Amino acid sequence: MTCEHFGCSSNKFSMCKNHCRKYVCLEHLIEHGDIFIHDFSNLIDHLDKSTSNLTEEANNATEQIIERRQHELDRINRMYDEEEEEIRKRLTFAEGANNLLNDKQNQLTISRQQDECHVEQHDLEQLKFYAIEIKKSLVKKEEKPITICKIEDNIRKTYVCPLTRPNVFGIKSEHNIRLDCDGSTYMKYYLTKHFEYYHRMLPTCAIRLRDAIINDQLSEETKLFSDNEIIINQEYHFDCPLTDSKNIFGARSTISTLMHIPCTKKQLTFPSMINHLRLYHKMKSDVARKIVEALKNKSLHSDLILFNKNQHLGTGSKKK
Repeated sequence: MTCEHFGCSSNKFSMCKNHCRKYVCLEHLIEHGDIFIHDFSNLIDHLDKSTSNLTEEANNATEQIIERRQHELDRINRMYDEEEEEIRKRLTFAEGANNLLNDKQNQLTISRQQDECHVEQHDLEQLKFYAIEIKKSLVKKEEKPITICKIEDNIRKTYVCPLTRPNVFGIKSEHNIRLDCDGSTYMKYYLTKHFEYYHRMLPTCAIRLRDAIINDQLSEETKLFSDNEIIINQEYHFDCPLTDSKNIFGARSTISTLMHIPCTKKQLTFPSMINHLRLYHKMKSDVARKIVEALKNKSLHSDLILFNKNQHLGTGSKKK
């Protein structure tokens, strides 16, 4: 019986269990195995990048919520302090008016008891002054509008990503950013991150495009970027720096606690690098951040000493 691979006349060797479930020759069995491993590896890489992007977006969402919460707390505290100061002034004024009133009542009582006037025109003017000021205060309080706390509309408003095709806001295929977006909608903060992480735009260019979209004053035909302007973040992709199986930036004795060393992963996105080090290599978070920070500052090289020789870098227990 011949090989069931299309166009092959060699004798069958075995069933291709992992790929096509056909009986094929030895040559095509090996070839199909390589294809299966290649497809499987690509799927793992894709899932790894997707998971990293999802984690990054979740972290960004957490940061935004914390910032928004702090902003609202600060605003409420300012309102409280202003109201408290106004009440304090009114109480001080009321105490002064009460003391004056008691004093004048005593003067009036003495005048009646002694059948002799102990009050003057000045005392009357003081009472009139306090009466007018109290009336003004009450009227002002009634006219003061009730403050309703509203979340700004632009916080919750969503915007459509326009980068679904070339020639939008002057962005062409020659700019080399991704122009295959599905036109999803994002809030203001996420829109900027979407331009940076998915379309690989420089942060300054991402903000310029975002502002043009949220202000809604420019059409997509407006040339926001020149033809020769560099808008792609050329330092967005990096190879994994863990290529030395005997030395990780000074640390030597605990390499065995890490996984997949040396690493062959290439062209990882910068936002996903810290998660790659943590999840794929099982590295401690503070250790991963230190490496990524050096990578960001362009100071990372094979001879750089970041850790002590006996420092424990992995999250797992040290192997004996």
